[in-house]
Amino acid sequence: MSGRNYMHQLDAKNRMRIPAKLREELGENYSITVGTGGCLYVYTAEQMKEVKAKLTNVNSYRDKQLKAARFILYNTWDAEEDKQGRILLPDNLRKYAKIEKNVIVFKGPNCVEIWSEEVWNEYFNDVNFEELADALDELTNNG
Repeated sequence: MSGRNYMHQLDAKNRMRIPAKLREELGENYSITVGTGGCLYVYTAEQMKEVKAKLTNVNSYRDKQLKAARFILYNTWDAEEDKQGRILLPDNLRKYAKIEKNVIVFKGPNCVEIWSEEVWNEYFNDVNFEELADALDELTNNG
């Protein structure tokens, strides 16, 4: 089901819904953390276990790696749905992703992604199709 996106809005208490189809894929326990490109990544419990294993295996004398691992671990939130199926987006994650109101929930290549509508639009307005073609060529020929 990769490639599908859904529009949502945060409510006054900074809560949102993950679409039912995606919640099914995520299971009961999932985590939200910082992603690349200005989005948030939503990982299943199993995916998050793998991510944490890699992050906690970082060489403590490699400052850049250690800083990145700390940043990701510090900014990881175990999502808890309320009775209406809403999750809270904590302030640190909202600020990182520049989410104010309008949200895009996207089933990306590796996980579910949560984007601010504005950041999403900026990200895809800057697409360089030559670079995109090169990246796709690398993926299809080397992957």
